[in-house]
Amino acid sequence: MTWRESLRPRLIAVDAAVLGGLVVGANFLFDRANLGWTALNPSPYLLVPLLLGGRYGFAAGLASGGATTLVVGLLRIVSAGGDLRSTFAAGPYHALAFLFVGGIAGELFAWFRRERAQAEAQLEKLQTSVRRLDADVRYLRGVKDELDRVVATRDGEASALDSELRRLYACQADELPREILQFLKRQARIVDAALYTGAETGEIRRLALVGQDAFLPPTLEIGRHAVVQLAATRRSLVALPELLQRKEAPEGEPILLAAPLRNADNRLHALLVVTGLPFVNFTPQAVNLIAMICDWSGEVLDLAEHASGRYRIVNGRTPQRLFSRVHFRHLLQLSLQAHRNHRLPSSVVVFSLPGRKPADQGRFESVLLEAVRAGDYAAELGHPVPHVAVLLPLIGERGANIFVERCRHFLQQGPLAGETLAVRRVELGRIDRVDDVFAELDRPEAPAS
Repeated sequence: MTWRESLRPRLIAVDAAVLGGLVVGANFLFDRANLGWTALNPSPYLLVPLLLGGRYGFAAGLASGGATTLVVGLLRIVSAGGDLRSTFAAGPYHALAFLFVGGIAGELFAWFRRERAQAEAQLEKLQTSVRRLDADVRYLRGVKDELDRVVATRDGEASALDSELRRLYACQADELPREILQFLKRQARIVDAALYTGAETGEIRRLALVGQDAFLPPTLEIGRHAVVQLAATRRSLVALPELLQRKEAPEGEPILLAAPLRNADNRLHALLVVTGLPFVNFTPQAVNLIAMICDWSGEVLDLAEHASGRYRIVNGRTPQRLFSRVHFRHLLQLSLQAHRNHRLPSSVVVFSLPGRKPADQGRFESVLLEAVRAGDYAAELGHPVPHVAVLLPLIGERGANIFVERCRHFLQQGPLAGETLAVRRVELGRIDRVDDVFAELDRPEAPAS
């Protein structure tokens, strides 16, 4: 019960009646000859305004003092006769004392209860704030859960691109066309499509097929299909709506889009031709995704054909590729395009041995490349100290940190244990120009163990 609830008139009246009845009863029981106990100083009747004033405040103390004065006067009249006026005139001390004691007790009550009242008011305010904060927290928790669901489902297919690309590197060269089509089927939801190879003009030969071959024969004449011809000539993805807007597509054209799979020199390795794609998936985002997959698949096909001049082999327990700075630039461009079109970040990590001589470059390469997975691109950038730069396509900050820690652990257990290793990590999602990436990678860095 709070102090405000204790000021209810019903409670004051009940307590006053009970307390007054006890005092009057005690008076009749112990000293019936002195009704009102005016012969005692102080009078026991002072307990009534004193206790009620101390319990309920100034107004209750003053009112109970007046009521007690009236009761004492009536008891004196019953005991000695006379009227109220003569009774009060004979003993004005009692009339004033009861009022005075009730008022003083009430003021003391207010003085002692002031801090409690302030504390209760502050507590009530804080409780209101806490309830409001609880409601806000519940709302924010719901928003966070919804945001997590949105993030988890947004570009859900694209989130598996990293592992899908790595599967291609483990394939045999003759299996790649079929695996690339299955990759596109899973990620871009293509239904009917084929990969073709051959010259830029004339007939092209089918390498692999997914879905129905009604409009995807074993050989396809480029000149008969404007979409295919433009894609082969322009070396970029061409979709049927583009030609329809320009009124260059013939009626009944069955080919929805064509995309080249090319290498860093813009040479055509293969041509993707799609004739079946669900209408709901035929969106600019899906078209950009197909183009990105074709760009990286072209790189995989190029490596399967040994990509002469783009890398050198580093001998170790398992021979590894170390790419040139020029080709590394091309790979960075592919990674930046993936971020611009799909918000998929990639990372570059540069490992170096500060203070060591360039002659140690070969030893450093042979040891570090043992920790590089298939699908990660290692390169030499021409720095004056032993170093290796590793591109992690479509891998963000968390994956890059895991890769760095794994490489650190590997180096600490191997021949380079105890060497001072410097590590620089650059997230391509935060830098959108290749020149800026190289400027960051080439900047000298203090060694870090």
